[in-house]
Parts: sequence; structure tokens; C-alpha cells
Amino acid sequence: MTRVRHSLLSVMALVGAALLGAPGTASAAPADYPTAYNTKTQHLVSNPDSSMVESCVSRRITLGTGHYDWGHVMGTRQTVVRANLYLGQGVYTWEDCLWPHDGFYVQTTSLNPDNPDWDTVYLSEDLDVRSTGTWTWGGFLDPRF
Repeated sequence: MTRVRHSLLSVMALVGAALLGAPGTASAAPADYPTAYNTKTQHLVSNPDSSMVESCVSRRITLGTGHYDWGHVMGTRQTVVRANLYLGQGVYTWEDCLWPHDGFYVQTTSLNPDNPDWDTVYLSEDLDVRSTGTWTWGGFLDPRF
């Protein structure tokens, strides 16, 4: 058990170093395993329409083996969309997109592992923007270990 824990600590130390400057950490996660964010700040309107262009943000992230709460960020609100998602140790491409529809947005999130034996995982959620203005939106991964 000690050997596994030291390996996870090494991987998570690398992840933590890569995440310096990421906004906040969730109170449920130990300080050694900070919440990771993939966010974008931009002007959004409260009544979008489907003729508007989608917006995406992506990053590469190295994750340790374990369970994560995975969800969306919209302003100060964080919503867990998938709890206790099990992910293997490795490098992933993480992409969040915001798709305007008539009166609301659809936010999609994907984690695409470099390991060809693993499947890409997806989230999707309809989101309302309460008021036109500058918003920070995207996704978060909160380690549960």
C-alpha cells in the first residue's frame, strides 16, 4: 500500500505543479489533491440563439488512478454531473465546449485518454445564463482520494 501511495503522490505532485494558478480548490478534496479546472472567461448573452458560434477550451492533463467528481462551472456555480468517475493513470485531452441554442446553452465536456485501450468519456448539460455579461465557464475534476 505504501508503494502505491508514494507513486500516486509523485503523479499528483506533477499534476499539482501543472495546476498552479488554477482557481481555488474544493473543500472536500485534501490539499495534496487539488481540484483541476478547464475554464474560459468570455462575454455571454442571456438569450443566445442557434446561429451563434460555439466556443471551446481544451488542455492536456495528467491524472492519477482513482475516483473523481466531474462537473461543470458556470460563474460561481459548480455542478457535479458525474460523481465517482473512475479514471486510470495517464495523460488526457480535456475539452469543454459551449453550444448556443435558442434561449440556452449546451455545455459538453470530454476526457480523451492517450491510452488507445480506454474510451473517451463525455458530459453534457443544458445551461441558462441569468444575465448578459462576462462569465467564466468550463469543467472541473475533483479527486476523491
